[in-house]
Amino acid sequence: PRNPLQNLDGSARYLAMMLETFGDPHLALAAYNAGPDAVRQYGGVPPYRETQNHVARVMAVVARLEGSNS
Repeated sequence: PRNPLQNLDGSARYLAMMLETFGDPHLALAAYNAGPDAVRQYGGVPPYRETQNHVARVMAVVARLEGSNS
């Protein structure tokens, strides 16, 4: 969608669906980036540089945010 709020809402809903499907944040982020079929095909985070970097970057932000809350 062109509406930023709709885009954000849709993205959050899709990520939540991937987290529910895979039960693991790394796999959910990989599925969000590369698609759930790729995660299933490789049995984990696919060996795509873009996807591996995406998962690492987002998880690094999560770790920083969690660290700032302690």
